[in-house]
Amino acid sequence: MRSLLLNLAVEKELSSRMIGDIKEKTAVDKLHIIVAEPEELPAYEKYGECLLRTNVARGIYDDAQLDLENNIPLDDKVMQYMNQYSMEIMHQQRRFELYPDFQIEADWNSHYTVYMHNLFFWYNFLKRKHITHVFLSAIPHEGYDCIIYYLCKFLNIPIQLIHSCFIPFRRYPLHDFMADDSALVEEYARLSAQYAQSKIEDIPLEGSTAEVFARWTSLQPDQMRPWYMRANPFVRRLRQRFYETNIIRIWRGILGEDYVRYGVSLSFVSAAIRKTPRLLRMIPVAWKRWVFVRPVKKLSVGYRKYYQSLAEEPIYGERYIYFPLQYQPEATSNPMGGGMYADQMLPLNILSQSLPDDMKIYVKTHPEQLSLMRTRDYYTELSKIPKVRLMKIETSTYELMRNAVAVASLTGTALWECQFFGVPVLAFGYSVKNLAPLTYHVRTVEECKKALAEMELEPRRDVTKELKIYTKALHNISFAVEDMGKAVPEIVAKFVRDTDVEERM
Repeated sequence: MRSLLLNLAVEKELSSRMIGDIKEKTAVDKLHIIVAEPEELPAYEKYGECLLRTNVARGIYDDAQLDLENNIPLDDKVMQYMNQYSMEIMHQQRRFELYPDFQIEADWNSHYTVYMHNLFFWYNFLKRKHITHVFLSAIPHEGYDCIIYYLCKFLNIPIQLIHSCFIPFRRYPLHDFMADDSALVEEYARLSAQYAQSKIEDIPLEGSTAEVFARWTSLQPDQMRPWYMRANPFVRRLRQRFYETNIIRIWRGILGEDYVRYGVSLSFVSAAIRKTPRLLRMIPVAWKRWVFVRPVKKLSVGYRKYYQSLAEEPIYGERYIYFPLQYQPEATSNPMGGGMYADQMLPLNILSQSLPDDMKIYVKTHPEQLSLMRTRDYYTELSKIPKVRLMKIETSTYELMRNAVAVASLTGTALWECQFFGVPVLAFGYSVKNLAPLTYHVRTVEECKKALAEMELEPRRDVTKELKIYTKALHNISFAVEDMGKAVPEIVAKFVRDTDVEERM
């Protein structure tokens, strides 16, 4: 019997139509779905049992779901296995401390309670529902989904993931975010052999991938800068996390399609009148959002000012490793940083103890960073790490990359961009960037020292051709976001087919 668990269903990405295609293509006997939006539940319930993310993320389940009379207790084997991930998971739950739709209280007891409720529920769910396959539509990073992920590893339940890659608006399939992807390794090796004697201009790239590669190779900051950093990144992140609070912008959003379609015309006025009730309903929503976001914004601005008071300008001629802090909370640091390396002080302390006395670490905060997971004490402690210098926010990240001995990060975008300048990389985390030509994957002082010694022998080299081949390999194993409707059902069907015990027997 095939029993498939799907997380996270939402119409704008993992739509109900896609769920229907998945059920048809996989021929599963039972389907279980974690749904993001309450109003979208009816569209998914016709395909199988549904749970609501707003409840699951907080560890809230009713008596029927718990079925305590028939529960399977958590024993020592489960607890010892999960203990290694418990702190990491509870830190993931912190993303909901300041969440506009629902919240988890910030105290330790609340996080522990949510963790234990979810550990108990999902251990029972996976075993009692006889789940045979699990599909996660993103790297698990919200607490409950990481519990599912690690429990599946404990119970030997196959897992299929998809994740965003550094080529904009493309995603790729994987099974383990802490392992080098075998499909990418094989494709990169195949293409490297195929184009070994070719000139770089004879290596073809397709469509938007060719365009973004041209921007990377321009070495011009305005061209290289990712799309999400082109507007004011701090304001963009506030709007992304807490939604729009400006009623005029909300009104523009409601009427945007009509303006494009009709321009300023009677048809546009007619559309505006028809949608006036919708605007009126949004006024109290915008007010509620503003009340919620105002103290967050004020605290975030205060922390940025304090950071700036500790920060300084680069010193001309000084040798340094550039360490741009990653935005948090985000999957790119937890869990992809690997365990508690999501606390970026850990890799910074390791790096500090690895460097010669004449080398510094230039640390720059992420321009999108809000108050969550940051305090004045955090920045004070950062500034006290030996060899660390905090850089002003306005300092060009590309100039800091260009002049660095190396760039270090968990999984940040800078690890990829700096290689176009020929600058080597110290990657502490786990991502597809780890296979790029100038990357050294490090986790310890000894590994850092060894990598730095190798860099001294060949500090810089032009790897543009290798980067182009690598980009092509990643393009070939990934798919465009607009093609998700076709790609995801096929990926899940192949996953179920390849990992089905009965099929293999």
